[in-house]
Amino acid sequence: MTTTIYRQYRPQQFRDVVGQTHVRTTLTAELESHKVAHAYLFVGPRGVGKTTVARLMAKAVNCTSRKGAEPDNRCDSCTAMNEGRSLDLLEIDAASHTQVDHVREHILPAARTAPASGQYKVFIIDEVHMLSASAFNALLKMLEEPPAHVLFILATTEPHRVPETIVSRCQRFDFHRVAVDDMVKRMSKIVTAEGLSVGPGVLERIARSAAGSLRDAESVLGQVIGLGERKLTEAQVDLVLPRTDVGAVLELVDCCLSRRTLDGLQLVQRLVDDGVPMAVFMRQSVELLRSLLLAKVGVSDSIRHLERGQQATAQQLLSRATVQELQRLLEVLLRRERDERQATIAQLPLELAVVELTAAAEPSEARSAASDAHPRSTAERTAPKRSPTAAAARRHIDIVEDWPAVLTAVAKTNPSVAALLKTATPRGIVNGRVELSFAYAFHRERVLEPRNRAIIESALSAVVGMAVNVDASVDSTAARQSPGAAPDSRPGLTDQVWDQALRSFGGSAMGNQEAP
Repeated sequence: MTTTIYRQYRPQQFRDVVGQTHVRTTLTAELESHKVAHAYLFVGPRGVGKTTVARLMAKAVNCTSRKGAEPDNRCDSCTAMNEGRSLDLLEIDAASHTQVDHVREHILPAARTAPASGQYKVFIIDEVHMLSASAFNALLKMLEEPPAHVLFILATTEPHRVPETIVSRCQRFDFHRVAVDDMVKRMSKIVTAEGLSVGPGVLERIARSAAGSLRDAESVLGQVIGLGERKLTEAQVDLVLPRTDVGAVLELVDCCLSRRTLDGLQLVQRLVDDGVPMAVFMRQSVELLRSLLLAKVGVSDSIRHLERGQQATAQQLLSRATVQELQRLLEVLLRRERDERQATIAQLPLELAVVELTAAAEPSEARSAASDAHPRSTAERTAPKRSPTAAAARRHIDIVEDWPAVLTAVAKTNPSVAALLKTATPRGIVNGRVELSFAYAFHRERVLEPRNRAIIESALSAVVGMAVNVDASVDSTAARQSPGAAPDSRPGLTDQVWDQALRSFGGSAMGNQEAP
């Protein structure tokens, strides 16, 4: 079986570890002075070297020919560990062994047993935060009074889930994301070792796509090398990674800065039609906006990775945008990027971002379109222009008139949500927030579910011509007032009788009251 690139070129000495200088410096100093702790906690994102450094520590403390801190990789102990047959190194995946029984039956008895050949018996517990509370308690007893021949190295991506009692008994090291330049240098050495050549910008693109994870970068590099070509090119990377469309991102930024809602939404649809993954495009948009923001505040090399034509476009956008505008663009996209993970319609969060960023300021075109759709009186037409906040508050009568259009728009996306909205009574728009009332708490909770809420907010924003958010409350009179509700189907029944019937069949009483 072929060995993957990141396994084949896994660092065998501390000096080969990419980045993490602060970790290497401290650990090598401890090894050289023979002052090794009994327990370490390695914290950091995935793919940044935690397990690699843990294995180097295991080799170093048991190496019989070590000079300084570096294992020689030739003695019997190092060879056994490199080949995965050492009895003095136990690696445990806590994600697969979360229960206390595994700690009691395997880890604790093994820890009490002397090493087979080396000085230390080393336990590497990966994703330690996955252990159960009982398992942590059992492990804590060993960490409180560890045998002299035992070394624990715990690794986690979520340190907040590790009990403080465990953390306090470990020497903690925080691993950082690997810098793009460091990943490029590392991959260049691999490409040279493989006897290959590489086109300009290829390794940098792979590094940027890895978001600080060297393991991910090396994995992608291995896939590109696996295509069998002697020169690595952008075209080959396109077969492995989703294509980056910087031009489309710059176009999106231009639409947002120019307040061109329709152009922005058409761009999103074009990307969908071209098969561009929305999650990838939104992440690329965030990355480029970050680069633009850094360039605006004076970090001159933040857009140097762009092609010459793209750099010229970026400079034009920078000349038009303020720091505050770029900051807002970035904040909105970051928020909507999180929504994308739960969206039932892949492009919906990006569409909402476009509407929010382009329509919230109510430019002159939007006001003109609104006046055509809703003719105003002579007094209104001659009144002085109001701020967007005042305009939003003034439209509380318009939302009732527009409600059928909102229901129609929602029905095109999700008929079930539209049926749910028919039980609502719209109360108005104030400060960009639409207040809906429901007769029952159950309906309110359904509307406020993230997926349903996103669908409703998208339809509302499109109908009223401004970015809005949805809020909901419970009002026992809402059902009879709802413009989309069916006529009251309970003739002859008082609210008290109806509530009693609901309770009898396991339902909820009117309003906020709970059934006894």
